[in-house]
Amino acid sequence: MANDVTIQKIQDGPRNTTIKVQGKLDTSDLTQQTLVDPATLDGIDNTGTLKAQGLLIKRIIYNVEDLLSVSLLWDATTPVRIEDLEGRGYMGFGDFGGLTNNGGAGVTGKILISTQGWSSGAVLSFSLVIELVKTQQVQ
Repeated sequence: MANDVTIQKIQDGPRNTTIKVQGKLDTSDLTQQTLVDPATLDGIDNTGTLKAQGLLIKRIIYNVEDLLSVSLLWDATTPVRIEDLEGRGYMGFGDFGGLTNNGGAGVTGKILISTQGWSSGAVLSFSLVIELVKTQQVQ
């Protein structure tokens, strides 16, 4: 078989986006790959033509199987780690406006995902729900 990662847009409005991610790893860890790209989301204006340039993370709900770690990163010339998710939990960042991209040079607005901990013969899974706010600038 092959690794299976499914990304579902639960909500994609002019300001907010919520995605659900389910992964089942049976052949290897995930190498850094794009999880969400603001350019592929619905527009942030009434016509839907003005695209977001960046994203803020408002909330993360996660369930990661034991022995596995899921990393979220801001895409940039040198990607910057947002969080390493292990176990089960909830993180809310709305009280202070959300997590912003502090990637420095080469920021793209994208969020990347990778995993660590898969071992030969194992089948490990994870699920995430991430609430995002679209921005007109790369943060």
